[in-house]
Amino acid sequence: MSFLPISINVENKKLLIVGGGKVALQKIKNILPFTTNITVVAPEINGEINKTDKITIITDFYNKKYMEGMFLVYACSDSPEVNKQVLKDAESSGILCNRTDQSEKSHFHSPGITETEEMLVTINSKRKEVKKMVKLKDEVHTHLKEREELLSQKEKQKGKVYLVGFGPGNPDLITRRGEKLLFQADVIFYDDLLDAQALDRYSAEKIYVGKRRGNHSKEQREINKILFKAAQENKMVVRLKGGDPLIFGRGSEEKFYLEQNGIEVEIVPGISSAVAAAAHGNIPLTHRGISSSVAFGTAHGKNSYQILESDTSVYFMGAKNIRQIAQKYLDNGYPSDFPVALIHNASLDNQKVMKTTINKIIKNDFKIESPVISVFGNTVNYQEILKEKERETK
Repeated sequence: MSFLPISINVENKKLLIVGGGKVALQKIKNILPFTTNITVVAPEINGEINKTDKITIITDFYNKKYMEGMFLVYACSDSPEVNKQVLKDAESSGILCNRTDQSEKSHFHSPGITETEEMLVTINSKRKEVKKMVKLKDEVHTHLKEREELLSQKEKQKGKVYLVGFGPGNPDLITRRGEKLLFQADVIFYDDLLDAQALDRYSAEKIYVGKRRGNHSKEQREINKILFKAAQENKMVVRLKGGDPLIFGRGSEEKFYLEQNGIEVEIVPGISSAVAAAAHGNIPLTHRGISSSVAFGTAHGKNSYQILESDTSVYFMGAKNIRQIAQKYLDNGYPSDFPVALIHNASLDNQKVMKTTINKIIKNDFKIESPVISVFGNTVNYQEILKEKERETK
């Protein structure tokens, strides 16, 4: 049997409940917010049902005569034989019946219902798994209340710009604070290095302002002015950036410009691509006895990259210049087998991790895909180092 989920207008309609026990009581509680035009028939009536105002209670055995004039019927008796007869009588009278003890034979199901000031949501279980349905109903209610609360706060946030870190690209890694702001936003300005499809679930206007090497959809000055204009229009603005806004994300430039022009700004941190790349590549940035310091650097500009004074060095945006960086390490006396890891599309489904050495990077012709995070340091091979130490102690 196929059940079509619909909502039915029960205004001025009579509803019959056959049964006076706990099941009947629960049905009454579910129906009362929508109508009190309920008749309950049973030889014994639960005390709480008897205390329910405005409904009609008939202490009697079920008889088909009580079906007359009814719009919907609920067969809630403790007796399968009675419920079977109620269903049969309803069918012959052209009335829809919900049989609680054998739901698959019912004409309709009563869904789990959750309601807020603005929304009413019903949930049905295909297999009548009541506990799962109730749990999901509670989760949906919490979600709806949170959404409504977020939207009610929105007026206080208009005219303000939020610089939000999206994280390394996987939408599961954005912070809860960041996700709440995306739900509230009037407009989202987003850049590269994030999954744009992940923004489809947010109702805000989305405007791409990404910058990739040799292909700037907007220059930084223009982005600053666009953010300022949107805030001036009293919009709640989210400037969404890959990784963290303050790690090679120009977040401080945008914050300085906007605040100089009287716009309030809040920075919401994100998981840095460097940290995510290391985690997903199984590379500790620090490890006791191997690395006690880590430094971040950019390899984007021709003269920007340098040997970082740390045990572990992480370079952003270095796909084009990675061989020059490796050569610099070699020229500065690092051994040719000094470990390097290249992580492409960290945290995404198509992530690639390659562990190699500075000498192999210089000599080999393998393609280095962008975007890439490169990690230089002995922690790249920490497992081999630890295994060697174990062998030495035996």
